Amino acid sequence: MKVYLGALIETDQLDILKDHASFSKSHEIVSSPAAAELILVLGASAREPRQLLDHELYKSYPDRCVIYTEEDDYLPLLPTVHTNAQSGLHTRIGRVFNYAHISRNGRHQNRFVGETAVQMPIGTATQKRYLFSFQGGSTSILRKRLFNLKFNRDDVLIENTSAYWHWDNSQPDREARQRRYADTLAASHFVLCPRGAGAGSSRFFEVMAAGVAPVLLSDAYVLTPGPAWDDFLIRVRERDIARLPAILEPHLKGAAERGRLARRAFDEFFAIDREFDRIVDLAARALRHAPPAEEYFQRRQMAMFRQFERKRKARAALRSLALGALRALHLNNPYQMNR
Repeated sequence: MKVYLGALIETDQLDILKDHASFSKSHEIVSSPAAAELILVLGASAREPRQLLDHELYKSYPDRCVIYTEEDDYLPLLPTVHTNAQSGLHTRIGRVFNYAHISRNGRHQNRFVGETAVQMPIGTATQKRYLFSFQGGSTSILRKRLFNLKFNRDDVLIENTSAYWHWDNSQPDREARQRRYADTLAASHFVLCPRGAGAGSSRFFEVMAAGVAPVLLSDAYVLTPGPAWDDFLIRVRERDIARLPAILEPHLKGAAERGRLARRAFDEFFAIDREFDRIVDLAARALRHAPPAEEYFQRRQMAMFRQFERKRKARAALRSLALGALRALHLNNPYQMNR
């Protein structure tokens, strides 16, 4: 398939995809959108829909355009390859698919994750210190709940790393922090992958790359088609996170095999040399989605945005009201806020 790559905003995702297109066995990048069978537009902004809908590429070729976006917000104005798509009509009819965050392979890459998977053989009992672990920021109510739980076990590590911002390369002790994160993955039988600000998390695919068994905690997240997820993934309902030790301990004997199969699935579907082809394949499927026809969604684009805005403002108002009530009653906030 002939593919044209465009972008709404300046993003290194464009360079990443162009670079990884060199591994393609099925598709080629063309220099003109007129010559393309598919136009992949990067960097859609859910909060500024006119930036997308008024873009020259979409105005000129609306029936060929698909969005690839890593936004936390989920607003599928066009057929989309997302990282945070939620279950619903758009995913059911194949208009929206999830995929991994390609920006993890850019200038913010944690190179120790892959190195750790190679240097430390998965499944070696003496190297495993944790039944499960999680290190991450306080970016969702689910994560805040997780940080508040007291498992009272030496073999469980739950660490709030909100003071560290992975997407800022100037962070103090960045390399040491990244190495410690990778070492913790390697020392864990299971690694929790709770939803962040969006329904997904780049951690999910880092854990697979490290060859460790992932535990997905996100009720709304829709898995990418292709991998044999049931062979290695354990999915735990968000309401059951307090029961994680009891849920995971019965699977301990098979954790190493799950980790091996997770790495195999990563290599087949999400590795650098597969990335471009997989995204283009999903984008092509999104263009051919099941009914209702795309014209139906085109007519509803601004209504979809207005509904999105109403929900966003309602959430912000509710959050402000709750925090104000806590302050007025001189009560401590039970959840640590984002930094």
